[in-house]
Amino acid sequence: MKFHLHVGVIETSDEATLTEVLAITKLEARVLLKLAPNVVIMEREDAQEALEELQRRGLHPKVSR
Repeated sequence: MKFHLHVGVIETSDEATLTEVLAITKLEARVLLKLAPNVVIMEREDAQEALEELQRRGLHPKVSR
């Protein structure tokens, strides 16, 4: 059994939204693993950076910690 505590998960409603989020945040190259068309795994710090960038743009995604 493995626990990976250093990762962040970004899940969107659809693939197009995820593509847009990654383009807006310029983090597409930082994706560690794509679990589904609308779900990616990133380093926790990169996921946090994505969240902060979206908030700066006036968007407020749901966050689970």
